[in-house]
Amino acid sequence: MKTIAVIFAFCLVGALSLTEEQKAKLTQYKNACITETGVDTQVVENAKSGNFAENDEKLACFSSCMLKKIGIMGEDGTVNLDVARQRAPANVPKDQVESVITKCKDSASGPNDCKKAANLVKCFVDNKSFNVLN
Repeated sequence: MKTIAVIFAFCLVGALSLTEEQKAKLTQYKNACITETGVDTQVVENAKSGNFAENDEKLACFSSCMLKKIGIMGEDGTVNLDVARQRAPANVPKDQVESVITKCKDSASGPNDCKKAANLVKCFVDNKSFNVLN
């Protein structure tokens, strides 16, 4: 898998530069997280389009679920930005990936894993300077 693409795909599935196998795995994760959290699929699609519902607890928990499944967030709620860097799309310059990670590394805070993940995902979506979504 690729990182920033995966970071967005975790909650947004549909990243570029992924193999069919990787896309299938992300779709599997997405479907499992939708079922687990009860988030409305339209809310996920809206987030994918950049309209991230900041106060939607189910979307926040969906974000946490996806980050955990792809390894960016540990089961204990810690965020591993090195994993995010490793999964960056090959077609995105490293300096752009690093710029987004630098801007967002402190946003992964909150009273629980759901809020931490939502804050991180929103920051990545708001600050990406490259197109990784279909």
